[in-house]
Amino acid sequence: MQADYILGKNPKSTSYIVGYGQNYPTHVHHRGASIASIYVLHSVVGCVQGFDAWYRRPEANPNVVYGGLVGGPDKYDNFVDDRSNYEQTEPTLSGTAPLVGLFSKLHSINSQYAAGPTPTKGQISSYSHPKVAAKPYEKPGSQVEFFHTITNSWTVGRIAYYRHKVVIKNQSEKPITSLKLEIENLSGALWGLSPTQNKNIYELPAWIKAIAPGSECSFVYVQGGPQATVSVQSYH
Repeated sequence: MQADYILGKNPKSTSYIVGYGQNYPTHVHHRGASIASIYVLHSVVGCVQGFDAWYRRPEANPNVVYGGLVGGPDKYDNFVDDRSNYEQTEPTLSGTAPLVGLFSKLHSINSQYAAGPTPTKGQISSYSHPKVAAKPYEKPGSQVEFFHTITNSWTVGRIAYYRHKVVIKNQSEKPITSLKLEIENLSGALWGLSPTQNKNIYELPAWIKAIAPGSECSFVYVQGGPQATVSVQSYH
């Protein structure tokens, strides 16, 4: 069906919902996504300046407009992920809004067949998951250490969802740059990392140039089932 096509079951194996799945558009035609945050630039970017300095950049957008539905492919399933290709890469409210309605309807239909009661206001879910204390895991001799915690949980029907926070800490005596992580078994949305062109490989956002010795940064993801597996793919 069309919903499955939009979410990635298509000849390109591309999700046309920005931020969803392993492969989605990263060069969307969107000013807020294309220009770095004010926390990085610390100054206002004018219209002409933004176009000249950011529009033609080959790099992926520094910001991810999660949930935005882009224009999508042509009738032959061809799709070019380029900012200038606005007909295919621009996310719009007029496209996203009805899609949210469709997903809500599909979810409500599916929920009718889910066994067991759904918690309502004033009702406590029979399922609970305790918050887990930070537990580091690393390869022997690794300069990068991860602290993986579950910071929240909730249920929808019979499915339990968890909010995972992963702290990345530099245990070496030198700054770490160009850090790339491999994340396996990730089935939900992720915030705080940028996808690369390689499957399951993520990197730090453009505004994080390096992790100083003893310093840390973090990212968050939400999914049901077991947690994802995070490992270092490479760094300098």
